[in-house]
Amino acid sequence: MKKIVIAAALSACFVQFNAFADVTAQALATWSATATKDTTSKLIVTPLGSLTFEYAPGIKSFNSQKGLFDVSIEGEAGATAFKLTSRLVTNTLTQLDGSGSTLDVGVSWNGADVKKDADTPMIDTATGMLGGNLSALSQSYMKADRSSAQDAFTFTIAGGTTDGTAKVTDYSTLPDGVWSGDVSVQFDATWTS
Repeated sequence: MKKIVIAAALSACFVQFNAFADVTAQALATWSATATKDTTSKLIVTPLGSLTFEYAPGIKSFNSQKGLFDVSIEGEAGATAFKLTSRLVTNTLTQLDGSGSTLDVGVSWNGADVKKDADTPMIDTATGMLGGNLSALSQSYMKADRSSAQDAFTFTIAGGTTDGTAKVTDYSTLPDGVWSGDVSVQFDATWTS
């Protein structure tokens, strides 16, 4: 009789243990998609990827991202100087659940912040700024051919709000959820004769 009671007790333990052994989780990844082709504009800038920021509980922060882009210009025969600048246009992500929570995306290029209220110089041949990875453009702007170069911005989550107005200093206080929006950077090119 004792053997049956012990066997029944052990059996109940295994059943209870097995009831908690199976845990599953699922996540959905989504990419927005568009397709554009332009080979005739004087200046073409193409983002080479999308941005995804994930919150890391261990460091109470969001990851940073490198955002590759391709710049293509049609050179201007006879030009004596070339200037390329960038300026942040939009950078706010809004939480999709309607809470009004926002995240601001910071953008930098070669250590310089790209801001909304000032142009960030990338190439200025008149002052000797050749553009780092974009230097192929500073060497071919005076030829009537198309040239391209690639570089990257660094994107970070630079601020946020819990409801659209109350700023957060600790991202762990943000509500859980998904934020969405656009990060847009305007590029301006000038050929000087």
